Amino acid sequence: MSGSWEITNSNRVLVGILHTEQTTMAWSFGLRNLQIPGRDELRTFNPFLPVCGMPYDMARNVCVRAALDLGASHIFFLDSDVIPPRDTILRLLSHNLDFVSGTYFRRSPPAGVPVAQKHGTWLDLSKVRPGSLVEVDLVGAGCLLLSRRMLEKLPPQDPQTGKHWFSWRVDQQGLRPTHECLSEDFTLNIHAKQHGFSTWLDTSIQCGHCGNSEAFNGGLRPLEVRTQT
Repeated sequence: MSGSWEITNSNRVLVGILHTEQTTMAWSFGLRNLQIPGRDELRTFNPFLPVCGMPYDMARNVCVRAALDLGASHIFFLDSDVIPPRDTILRLLSHNLDFVSGTYFRRSPPAGVPVAQKHGTWLDLSKVRPGSLVEVDLVGAGCLLLSRRMLEKLPPQDPQTGKHWFSWRVDQQGLRPTHECLSEDFTLNIHAKQHGFSTWLDTSIQCGHCGNSEAFNGGLRPLEVRTQT
């Protein structure tokens, strides 16, 4: 496995930040502390791309296009309510995978389970070896690293609408089979798998998922501000 020096110096990662609510102080500290390959090159490569006011699929597609145009080796999607450990990107890069996520937990029912599914159900971490890398069927895009190699190889999901990588289909009940009417991050999982790319979840990377409360493994608790994540 490569060390952090090799990872930092051989990659440029664009951080696409989807924002839909007010951010919290806890999230702001998390972003400030995040280690991002390419961050030291701010004059030539700005690693941050916040987007808001767009449909989720459009926003994520805009981020991917920007990452490719800027010459990034990867894009890291970070939602503005997910607080990752500061070395999350470096740890995800160390796996040398095309599609790999950190672990964050649902705020809505069933609260406290990972935003990841395997065999048609939400992943139960009690049945997974602690701190392991697990192949899953679906992950959310709140703490997700995608490689340039994969993004360049994937054909458009919906060529007629211009939705290349991400396509929101929750509102297409009756137009598509029910199992295809999923959120934009889940449809990318399926699309990538159809073209030979597996989805992986690093269960050692556990993030906060914050709003008025914070989701963690097992439920909800009051949100705390941690100056170091």
